[in-house]
Amino acid sequence: MDGNIAQPASPGSSEEDVPDAVRDTEATVAALADSFFEWIGEDIARAKQALATAKDKPSDNQAEIRAIFEVVHNVKGQGGSFGYDLLTSIGGSLCSYLRVETASASEKQLKVIAAHFAAMDFVLEKNIQGKGGEISDQLTGKVAQLVANIPAPD
Repeated sequence: MDGNIAQPASPGSSEEDVPDAVRDTEATVAALADSFFEWIGEDIARAKQALATAKDKPSDNQAEIRAIFEVVHNVKGQGGSFGYDLLTSIGGSLCSYLRVETASASEKQLKVIAAHFAAMDFVLEKNIQGKGGEISDQLTGKVAQLVANIPAPD
């Protein structure tokens, strides 16, 4: 075997055995995590602004719904990358709800979107990392109930 190929660490290996590239990557992710709340807050604020605009024209808000979808799709990915699995779950629910790219949303459907944002805000305000435990079941249950009762835009 080529002596230049990195080998998996053995069970007894120390931190000194971890390649510099791995340590550098971990440091970069940690630095990005510090900025996560700023980014995610800006992203969600942008989506909420699109929601506010969409409320002013419920029969002709395709562009705003598409903008919300694009932001929430990013939030979904970022949440999982930084340990906010519940945020990813809520974002995934909203992405699924807004799956039709050319749809406008009614007033009721806009309320479902707003409920998703309220759940995301709660997760961030309470800094709920991971899957969220019992609170996760409550939040996702309420959102799922709305989604089940108010059909998605189509």
